[in-house]
Order: sequence, then C-alpha cells, then structure tokens
Amino acid sequence: MIRFVLLAAVAVLGLAGSAMAEPIAATPAEQVQLDALYQPEDWFVSHLKGPRETANGAILDARLQYVLETVTRPASAPAVQAYLRSSYATAQGRDAARTALDRYWALRTLETAAMQTVSDDMVTGRAGDGIAVRIYQPKSTEKRLPVLVYYHGGGFMFGSIEGWDRAMRLIANEGRVIVVSVAYRLAPEHPYPAAWNDAEDAYDWTLSHIRAFGGDARAVAVGGDSAGGTLAISVALRAAKAKKTGPSALLLYYPGVDREGVYPSMKTFGTGYGLDADALAYLAGLVYPAGSATTSADTSPMQADLCPMPQSLIVTAGFDPLSGSQLAFAARLKDKGCPVEVRTYGTLIHAFLQTTGYVPDAAAAATETARRFGEMVRHPAKGRTCK
Repeated sequence: MIRFVLLAAVAVLGLAGSAMAEPIAATPAEQVQLDALYQPEDWFVSHLKGPRETANGAILDARLQYVLETVTRPASAPAVQAYLRSSYATAQGRDAARTALDRYWALRTLETAAMQTVSDDMVTGRAGDGIAVRIYQPKSTEKRLPVLVYYHGGGFMFGSIEGWDRAMRLIANEGRVIVVSVAYRLAPEHPYPAAWNDAEDAYDWTLSHIRAFGGDARAVAVGGDSAGGTLAISVALRAAKAKKTGPSALLLYYPGVDREGVYPSMKTFGTGYGLDADALAYLAGLVYPAGSATTSADTSPMQADLCPMPQSLIVTAGFDPLSGSQLAFAARLKDKGCPVEVRTYGTLIHAFLQTTGYVPDAAAAATETARRFGEMVRHPAKGRTCK
C-alpha cells in the first residue's frame, strides 16, 4: 500500500523561517509525498476511511476526501491545534509556519507555461512601509494586456507571493492578463487595517505605473482568494467612496464577505473541511483589534453599500463553509443591479487553487474561471444600474 504523510500542520515547526528562493522546488522527501498524490482516482476511493461524502447532489473529490481524512482532520485535533497556536505566539514559530505552508501550497499547485517576463518591484505604502509586488506578463501578441491586481489568501496571517506563484502564472496564462501579485502585511504583527491599506496602496501604484509594464489602463481589475477576496472587494468599495478610478472587474475565489451572518454551509462544513469555524474565530482575534466593528465595509462587505460595484466573477466550492455567504453576497449584488456571475464547483473545497496540481477538477475550475475572467475584463458588462 502506498501511503503519504502530509501532516504539514505539525511539520511546519521543524522548518526554518528564512526567505524562499523562487521558484520553489520539491525536496526528495516532498517529492515522495507529491508522487503519492498522483495515484489513479480508484486508488483513493479504495483507501477512504468512510463512505463518499456528498452535498447538494455533488460528490466530494476522492483525492480531497482522502487528504481531509488522513491529513487535515488529524491536524485539527485539539492537542495539535493547541501546540500550533502556542508556537504562533513567537516570531520564530510564525516564520516557520509561513515558510512551510508556502511550500506545501505551492508544490501542490499546477505548473503552467513560462511567462514572457516576471519582475519584482516595491511599492511605498502610506506609512512608508515597503509592499513587495511581483508582476507576471504572459506571452501574448496583444499590444497591451488587461491587468489584475491580486491578493493571496491565508486568513490574513499566512500566504505570500512565493506560495501563490504558480497560481498567479496559471491565471496570467489562461486569462491572458498581466497579474500584479501583492505581498500585503500579515497579522498579528500588522493587524487591521494594515493589509487593507497595503491592498489599496498597491492598486493605486498599479494605476500610476501600468504603462511601464505593458498594461491597459482601461482594463485594471482586482481579485483574490479567501482573505484576499475580502481585500479586493475593499479596494473597490474604497475607490467608490473616494470617487477615484475603481477597478473594472473583480475576480473572487471563495471570498470572505460576511462577519455577521450565520449560514447553513458553516454548520455543515464548519468542521473537517479545511477551514474550521474555530480557526476562523482564532484568526479574527489576531487580525482585528479589540473593538473593531464586525459590520465594517472593509471587513464585512455584506453589510456595506454595494452600489455601485464593478462586474464580478465569484467562484465558490461545494464543500466550503463560506459558500452560503458567498452566494448570498452574489444575490445582493444582483439585487443592487451590479453585474455578477457565479460559478460553483461542487466537488471541491475552500482553497482549491492550491490543489490544482493533483486534483483534475480543481485544475479545470481554475483554468475555466481564469479564461472567463479574461473574457469579462475585455468585454465589460453594459447598461449597469444601481438600485
């Protein structure tokens, strides 16, 4: 029997927290783990601990169910979580966790074609802080390409340019867009509103530098996954409030949109599907200072004035605890007259962009949505209204 041990949630504490070279390459031990993920689907089906899991008529991908059963759920045990969270109290522990998780996520993300150019730059934020950005320009015959300013996920505490490098290349290639990937500051070192300010500052910098890297100033969008989706929405709302040039479109992968509402999806998938309710509460305690309003437009856009908002592509997963809030958010946008398109992938879980290397359904979902976004940003919706 082939069995892989991917208990990254514990192993992270044994890795150094130094900066990673790009691109990330698998060590021999990591390659053994990765090779085990590429077994035929029937192998995973035959090694599941429980019956196939279903929701809303869809069957959870067998590879994902296997990883949830053998890795994610054991790592969610109270003793393991207590150990990890005690380590996060130190800078060394956080650095080690971030480094290891970046490697874990990046190595399980699909590799795609080489870029025309990849370059790093530094944005000076409003407080004088440096915000690193990485600019991906795909090979193209178009004179100027649409631009997507993208914010990675990770609960505002984890994630980086390096961890999302392969995902950005996929979106750039399939969407035929230039991607500006933003390394915003992370909590708890930098709680709210640090990440939100960095997101806005990186967007403003992109607008002022767009022609330097071949971008089309008429087609500048923002996007992100999970926590990064929250930041992307905030950038659009802040631009509208300040009456400055806002993004022409939003690309939102399973975004965080509501800190107030209670949805059935959280009750159904809030434990054991990779994004537990107690983990969300833990992260919120680190991200938001005491007294932060849970109805802030920045942090809970469901409660915001959404009029006007640019056209949005919202991508949801069938086994995501946040899916109920995302669908409700999309419905509210539609009710306001804002152009919105929802694509739901029933077999997948939250953070599926980091599973595209070994889950065919995830690779197909990422490819399809990136292509659809490329079409959307080139052909904006007409006749937008605001109610």
